[in-house]
Amino acid sequence: MLVVAAALAIVLGVVVSTLWIVFGTSRVNGMSMRPTLLDRDLVLITRGYDLPTRGDIVSATVPDEHGRPVGILKRVVGLPGDTIDAHGDVVVINGAPLSPSYGEARTYGPRLPQVVVPDGHIYLLGDNRFRSYDSRVLGPVPQTAVRGRVVAIVLPLSRFSII
Repeated sequence: MLVVAAALAIVLGVVVSTLWIVFGTSRVNGMSMRPTLLDRDLVLITRGYDLPTRGDIVSATVPDEHGRPVGILKRVVGLPGDTIDAHGDVVVINGAPLSPSYGEARTYGPRLPQVVVPDGHIYLLGDNRFRSYDSRVLGPVPQTAVRGRVVAIVLPLSRFSII
């Protein structure tokens, strides 16, 4: 019995340690990723993620409006070399509308200058673009700012899902 308990404790320790090394968590703050992520959702994030792809939701550290580092959760919509054209909440990538749009597209709002995403950068947007601090304000974000990829909503349990 003691051997089984010790073996179980070792296995549990290895599993928990592996999860702690490979994954982290983050609490969603605000409605910028609605409807995919809701305010106060707890999400599971991979630690490290070098090759973001279009459609991924990533955790990144960017400067806030005062230059202080802040963590954000946003969707990757532009990759190096992509041309991004935004008018209000409508986003056009390389001449074609973002598809799927991942959120509500409304055409009111300013037309932003066209942006070509430089090498080593990505273009991030919130799904609820009307209420999102993202690349339309920040510009393209260095890939080195990405801390990981969101892989699941873990809390509340009623919203548990793999992303």
